[in-house]
Amino acid sequence: MSVTGEHSAPSRQEVRGIHHVGITVADLDRSLRFYRDLLGMRVIGLSLEAVGAIVGMEGASARIADLDAGAGQLLELIDYGTADASADADAGPRGPDAVGSCHISIQVDDLRGALARLAGAGHRPLGEVSELSLGGVWEGCTIAYLRDPDGVVIELLERRGVEPGPARG
Repeated sequence: MSVTGEHSAPSRQEVRGIHHVGITVADLDRSLRFYRDLLGMRVIGLSLEAVGAIVGMEGASARIADLDAGAGQLLELIDYGTADASADADAGPRGPDAVGSCHISIQVDDLRGALARLAGAGHRPLGEVSELSLGGVWEGCTIAYLRDPDGVVIELLERRGVEPGPARG
């Protein structure tokens, strides 16, 4: 992976940043145990919403938890109450290399401590804990990939000497 210089931006900025990331989950309570209890993310809102008109699914409703992801950003956990956890069991989880897959990078203060808590709950890294040596926004980063209870790939990132917040190059 190479780090390149900044590219010229259009004269009119349209994107101001990422406000939130939403994940559809099979069991909101189970996901809260992972994100809130194990990773320490603070719940700032819990609601039951009629979302059918928004998502184009007539009559749909969802239990939603908004978690503080730091720097004014949110992690939104959405439980439609319709997930069949066994529906994709035969296919298995998609790998990080699958086209269309994504991951969420969560910056933590103590990567080893977070990994120990997660391992105690049965969540182990997919590969090796790795220190990056790419410079720029990656300077001082140590990362580990794992999965949340629904199979979403999570990258835990510890960046030494830098306050948590948006990446700056």
